[in-house]
Parts: sequence; C-alpha cells; structure tokens
Amino acid sequence: MNVLFTSSPGLGHVHPMVPLARALADRGHDVRWAVPDDVHPRLQAAGFATFSAGLDVATRSAEFSRLVASFSSLPPEERPDRLFPAYFGAVSPPAMLADLLGVVEVWPPALVVSDMSELAGPLAAAVRGIPHVAHGFGPLLPAHRVAAAATEVAPLWRAHGLEPAPYGGVFDLLYLDIYPPALRSGPYDHAPHVQSLRPVPFDAGGAGEDRAGPVVAGSRPLVYVTFGTVFNTGGPFPAAVAGAARLDVDVLVTVGPTGDPGALGPLPPNVRVERYVPQTALLPQCSVVASHAGSGTFLASIGLGIPQLCLPQAADQFINGARGAAAGAALTLGPAEMSADAVSGALHRLLHEPAFADRARQIGAEIAAMPSPDEVAMVLEGLPATWGQ
Repeated sequence: MNVLFTSSPGLGHVHPMVPLARALADRGHDVRWAVPDDVHPRLQAAGFATFSAGLDVATRSAEFSRLVASFSSLPPEERPDRLFPAYFGAVSPPAMLADLLGVVEVWPPALVVSDMSELAGPLAAAVRGIPHVAHGFGPLLPAHRVAAAATEVAPLWRAHGLEPAPYGGVFDLLYLDIYPPALRSGPYDHAPHVQSLRPVPFDAGGAGEDRAGPVVAGSRPLVYVTFGTVFNTGGPFPAAVAGAARLDVDVLVTVGPTGDPGALGPLPPNVRVERYVPQTALLPQCSVVASHAGSGTFLASIGLGIPQLCLPQAADQFINGARGAAAGAALTLGPAEMSADAVSGALHRLLHEPAFADRARQIGAEIAAMPSPDEVAMVLEGLPATWGQ
C-alpha cells in the first residue's frame, strides 16, 4: 500500500518517524514523505522519495523567531503552552495543507502517518477520507496544549466543509507512543487509542553534513554535552560546558551542523568540540549526558541506561526533565538554576551515585521490551481494511 509520512521539519520531529517508515518499506509498502524542501536531502539519503510541502526555511525561521521574541517576557516554563498553538496551529498548517491536498491527489495513499505536531496531515486525510495515524516525537503533550493548537486550525476544517475534530483530529484513530511507561504521567484521556512503539535512534546525516571522526573513550568517564541544533549558542550553553570541564572527565561537546566550534572560546584540554557526531556511535561510550532534554537525545540516552543532566530550554524539554528526575534516572536544572557550579555539582552526583545509572538501566530495559517498528508496521497494515467500520 501507499503510505504517506508528513512531518514538521525539525530533526526532532523527523528522526523518530524514520524507523517505522523503514519498517513499512522493508515490508514491501511504497513509503513517501511530504516535508519542507530543506528536509529532503536527509530523507533521500535514507532511501525515501519526497514531496515538497510546507513553508520554506526562510519564512519558517522568520515566523518562529518572531513568535519566540513575542513570548520572551514569559517564564521559560510557560512559553511552550503559547508557542505550540501559535506556531504549529496558526503558522504552519495553511501552507502545509495546500501542498498535502495536492500530494494526495496525484499520489493517493492508503494511510497517512503524521508527527503529532503536524496538524495539516489529519485534515488532509479527513478531506480525502483516508485513515490517519499520529506518531509521537516525545512525551504525549498536555491536552490543553494540543487543544489550543486545534482551535487555531479549526477555520481550515470549516473552510473544507468539515466540523473541526477534537484535538485537530490528531488522536481520532491511533496514537503511536514512543514514550516508555515508566516515564508516562497524567491522564491519557485525549489519546484514547494508543499503540506503544519502541523509540529507535536514527541519526543518518544528509548530504554534506560535517561529521567528526570516531570517538574513542579514554580511561576517564566521557560526558557528552549537547543543546541540539536550536539552543546551542549563547545563553546557558557555555555555562554547561564550563561546568562539565571542571571535572576529572573527558568532555565531548557538539554545536550542531551549522554551529561554530570556536564560538565557545579557549577550553581546557579535556574538552573536545565538534559540529556533529552520530549519537548511535557516541552514546554507548558515555557515562553521563548533559543536554537540553530534547526528546531524541533524552530517549536515546535513557534507552542505553545512561544517567542524564537535563537542562531544558523550551518545548517538551521541561516535560522530559521533570519525568526523568521523578523516575530517578536524571537530575534537572531549570533555566533559573543554571550555572557552571550547579552543572558541575549535578554531574558529580550522576557520576558517583550509582542509583541514577541503575534506574536508567531499568527504564532502558523497559524501552527494549516495547513493540518494535516492524511489529507496529504489522498493526498499521490492517488499518485501511477496517477504516470506517
């Protein structure tokens, strides 16, 4: 069958979906992606055909920056509830929907799979009468946050003669949840039909991506410091690096494919800075990970039983940090608590108190027992046949 994947352009949204897309393709299905143009090289390098859909990178970046600035007076923990509906509900869907409707006209899919922040996918599927599945990219987002985004998208539903679906239609049929049960919290009432899906790391680079050579851990513990590709300049990032550098450890820092390794200035000899290192090769060598708690890094690390220092800055990162700390597998420092001293002290605890690693390994074992992408692909194969019954 034809299966169309749609996604917001951020790597944290695209990468979690690739293992399931590969599993479907390996089972003989024609899998294609509808994503903004700047994501195409990465997916094409992974062997997928792509359609252009959504805002161009310049427009998207300008709108995102405008919104971030407009909410800058709010406490960081409150910004995600405002930014998610504004960006993923009001800004992104109109252009994405127009393109998706053209795609499904020329290449009719039997199933649409969208990352749960991509709210044009459920509507395009509803317009054409196609079953739609939402794919998680981290924790299940709070009901009020998704509902607020759905309110922004409601006029698009009405413009196509449809009554707006609750939560933008995201959870109508099935939600693929990559979050392990030990980290789940709160009611799932807004996602009544859930299929667990093991998060499988994917970090294949696109054409021309700057990759470092192999990382080989020495005799000292290896601490990995990353703030992803959005929050890796200025602000608290240098303090996190400085705090890690004070310890008797080796420190590897990544600043993202477009980052400047020299921007951190002179650093002690135990610190190595790179633009990009594939995490599938790096993480198994790490003793502790210090990051912004983006879901990709957070889940990949805990899946390997690595304790973490979560330093959330935005989006779902605050949820990850809170859940990791509550589960006993992480320590979390909020933006107001961030300093080199605080980072150094927290890392020392994570390195020397075995309870954190023990708990991380327990959750890692739980992740390993979740249904694989191939098992979930088999579940999805049956959806079109039962659609509408």
